[in-house]
Amino acid sequence: MAVCRLGVVVLLVVSLWGCGYRPLGAAPPDGQLRPTLAIPLFANRSTEVGLEAIFATALINAFAQTGAVKVVPGDREADLVLEGKVRSLANTSVAFDSITRSSVRRVTLTIDMTLRRKKGDKVLWKDTQVIQEDYVVDPNYHLGEATKTEGIQRAAITLARRVLDKVLLVI
Repeated sequence: MAVCRLGVVVLLVVSLWGCGYRPLGAAPPDGQLRPTLAIPLFANRSTEVGLEAIFATALINAFAQTGAVKVVPGDREADLVLEGKVRSLANTSVAFDSITRSSVRRVTLTIDMTLRRKKGDKVLWKDTQVIQEDYVVDPNYHLGEATKTEGIQRAAITLARRVLDKVLLVI
């Protein structure tokens, strides 16, 4: 009985090894086989200035850390293009110090994203993400804006992780 179990385990290991199994996000053995990916600045349909750069930068950093794709600066030499559009941004209060003063606010962003293959202009993946992130409100306007920006940056990192996982399943 123990010999039978050992045989099944050996067979499983050999079959996984032979089929080229590798962890998600791991680079292919040959670096030349990696697809190239361009991530242009996002379109921004919200009233908040600067979101296009924050989200594109977070995605570029997330994909650059993995060896599965090679991030390239322009879409001319890219195999794949990941485009995004910030559709909306809303701030709501979620905790209050008093009846008239909020202490914690939540930023809610709606973002449309499309991954397309340049050759043939084929859409591989399309999604709308809603990201929420809380931030502490400061009575000082400038500090309050800084904490809001930090909340938006955390939302961008969360989005980048989600998109990275989804895109790696498609390519």
